[in-house]
Amino acid sequence: MITIKDIAKLAGVSYSTVSKALNHDPRIKHTTREKVLAVAEKHHYRKNIMAQQLSSGRSNIIGFVLDELNNPLFANISGNLHAELKKLGYQMILVVADEGMDVLDHLRVDGCIFWDYEMTDRAAFWQRFANIQIPCFVLGTDDSPNSPYIKIDRKEGIYKAVEHLKNNGHTEIGFIGNSQPIKLEGYREALQRTGLKWNEDYILPAYSSWEDGYFAIRNYKWTSTSPTAFIGLNNMVTRGALRALLEAGYKVPSDISLIGYDDLPDMQYAEVALTTIGPPLDELAIQAAELIVALIRGEQVQYPVIIQPQLYHRQSVASYKAT
Repeated sequence: MITIKDIAKLAGVSYSTVSKALNHDPRIKHTTREKVLAVAEKHHYRKNIMAQQLSSGRSNIIGFVLDELNNPLFANISGNLHAELKKLGYQMILVVADEGMDVLDHLRVDGCIFWDYEMTDRAAFWQRFANIQIPCFVLGTDDSPNSPYIKIDRKEGIYKAVEHLKNNGHTEIGFIGNSQPIKLEGYREALQRTGLKWNEDYILPAYSSWEDGYFAIRNYKWTSTSPTAFIGLNNMVTRGALRALLEAGYKVPSDISLIGYDDLPDMQYAEVALTTIGPPLDELAIQAAELIVALIRGEQVQYPVIIQPQLYHRQSVASYKAT
């Protein structure tokens, strides 16, 4: 296997120059870096992570811990985060909690980002989190840990969705999904803030999958006082609900308006382009990458970092017309 010393000899430069070029050190001239990278690629050079750790004390690897991979939201966040970390000279390892933590321990990653996932014992999680000996933080948490974290203002996002529907004349607004308390709290508070009435029957039980959203609508008993608009818990629930509404003969948005939570590229390519509310995922990735690198470098950081959801207007919301 070719080594850095071999590359230095073939490229006609020093060992330290090769090392800096491979690590994208800005002090290396562009032409020199391109020559080094060309030699490395030609001879299929691969970094020896263990050797790098021994020589520098760093792996330049950051772990990203998720609890499940089914939601395309996580694929989008992971892709954006990987790209941003790469710009900063780091690689990302994606693992699934809890077994994945053993992998990160073995690789001796420089830092770790946890996506805030649903768990049965949050107290145990925070106790374990407090004992982690490397720089780390929680992304997307609704708690307020005494450590750096990034919060998504989900309540404000739901409020923006309710406000948008009310501005379009909807006063009977339902919510599809009951598995995330923070969003349900946001829904109740948004109704109060906008002067609309709370009706528990307007909450359709659903967890988080496409099927959950689909069957929430399929099993719903429509009446003359049913909601004229719904907000979906997440992207998958909303997509499933949309399919069920169309199959049942409802026209979206002329019969029923629909807003989804999470803005992903495929939301604009649904059967009806979906209006959505959610955090800008590119901003989320940039903030997360900058925060973990700052923690690794031992820099002082201001926290919490709060990401405000945005409303993305498409074709699934229309003004309410009384019949």
